[in-house]
Parts: sequence; structure tokens; C-alpha cells
Amino acid sequence: MVIDDSPILVPPSDIGTHLGRLLDNTEGTDVSFIIDDEAFPAHRAVLAARSPVFKAELFGSMAESTMPSIMMHDITPATFRTMLRFIYTDELPAEDEHQDTSTEMIQNLLVAADRYALDRLKFICSQKLWDKVSVDTVGTILACAETYNCQELKNKCIDFFVLEENFKQAVFTDGYVALVLKFPSIAAELKRRVRE
Repeated sequence: MVIDDSPILVPPSDIGTHLGRLLDNTEGTDVSFIIDDEAFPAHRAVLAARSPVFKAELFGSMAESTMPSIMMHDITPATFRTMLRFIYTDELPAEDEHQDTSTEMIQNLLVAADRYALDRLKFICSQKLWDKVSVDTVGTILACAETYNCQELKNKCIDFFVLEENFKQAVFTDGYVALVLKFPSIAAELKRRVRE
């Protein structure tokens, strides 16, 4: 008798698909976020399970814990929609013609990920920003990495910046000027490393 000892194939996880449907159907939602007159219904338990910040806001002693709707002012509807989809599915929406993948949108999403302690989203945004690094964007992206403590992105940007041909062009960008004004220590480090 021959025994088949091949492994049993386990299908990939589909919890993100199911939670995504839960978000889309809005059944059982118990909180709504209002941003620029747009409502985003959600489930407190899902948000709290994914973000310690939401957990504190929605189940702690903060006023938001008893409010059925919460006004938000420091995030755009597009950024919140993308972050909310990530919270439910652990993925960013597929990039298509309707998905904003601009550097500014990714930076806004990184800011939201940092604020709500969504570390995986923060790393994904860091990678997407690294994919967009050029002599025109490196100053702005480096400033963002420093502001939101994205050490790996910061190191990669500095390595990119100090290549002589990149440095000679990047120092003439508005992003570099803003970087020097906001983070003089990084500018000093760049100059030191370029001279090495």
C-alpha cells in the first residue's frame, strides 16, 4: 500500500475579503466618521482591534467612546477612505485609474498611519515613497521620513542624496530648501557625507 504523503494545500487567508465586504455593506456599523460632509460608517470593534489609538478613542474614557458620529478635521476623505479600507483588509486598494497614488497622497496616508499606530501601513507607505524617490522628490520625502520616524526610508533617501550626481541636482529643489530650514542637522549630515 502506497501512502500519498504530499501536503494538504491550504488556501490563502480570505479574512480581508470578508471584512472588506463587512465594510462595504455597512451592516452592524456602530460609529460614523464625518469628514467634509462625507460619512464613513465603521465598526468600533474592528477599528479597536487594528489600532491602539482607535481603541483608546472608541472604548476608553474619551468623549468619542459614546458618540455615534465623530467629526474629523485633520484628514482628507480620500486618505481616510484608503486607511479605513486598509484597516479592514490589511491591503491598499488596487492601483487603477481612480486610485490616487501621488507622492502627496502617500505622504498623507503615512501621516494617518503614524497617527493611528498602523505600523504595517506605515511601512507600505515608506516603500511606496521610496519607489517615487527622484532628485525632485528626495528632499520632501526625506523630510517626511524624519518627521514621522521612518528610519529605513530616511537612510535610503540619504544614501540616494549623497550620490554626487543626485546631490548636484537635488540641492536646487524646493524640497531641499524646506529640508534645510526644517532639519538643519540632516542638511549638515548630507554635506558631510557628500564630502567623504
